[in-house]
Amino acid sequence: MSSTAYLTIPSGRYRLAGMRTRLCARLIDTVVVGIPIGIVAAVVTASTDSSSEFPADTDSGFGAGTVLLVVALGLLAGLAYEVGLTATQGATFGKKALGIRVVRIDTAAAPGEGIGAAAALIRWVTLVLPSVLCGVWGVVCAVSPYFDHVARQGWHDKVAETFVLATS
Repeated sequence: MSSTAYLTIPSGRYRLAGMRTRLCARLIDTVVVGIPIGIVAAVVTASTDSSSEFPADTDSGFGAGTVLLVVALGLLAGLAYEVGLTATQGATFGKKALGIRVVRIDTAAAPGEGIGAAAALIRWVTLVLPSVLCGVWGVVCAVSPYFDHVARQGWHDKVAETFVLATS
């Protein structure tokens, strides 16, 4: 795949974000969300009394309820972070740090404008929720832009009708 690709739409010609940049931004965002969730998980796990409500899980020190709570908190944090920032600003902290942004055709000409709540939610749901059921999906979806040689859209971008552009 060519290292520089462009998206040409009625509002102009825009440079598409590179695959490495997109993956590195995703890693940064994973750390940004993962560290606080890891801290919460450690606190919740440490404070769980093994003799409490899940007696079948006393060997592990924490029960299925604790695991479900941590997973739910992680999903909620990821939802708020990714959907909130992409909907309102078009980029998460990782994307901003690496000079990329998520756009729809109608928002490409407006740097700093978000893609809206519906598109951001659709994009996140397509990327993240299937991963809960099958952990491989997130990786496959994250690398899917590599196989689109025209617009570098991942499956989550295609479903939400978004593109990822370089800002610099």
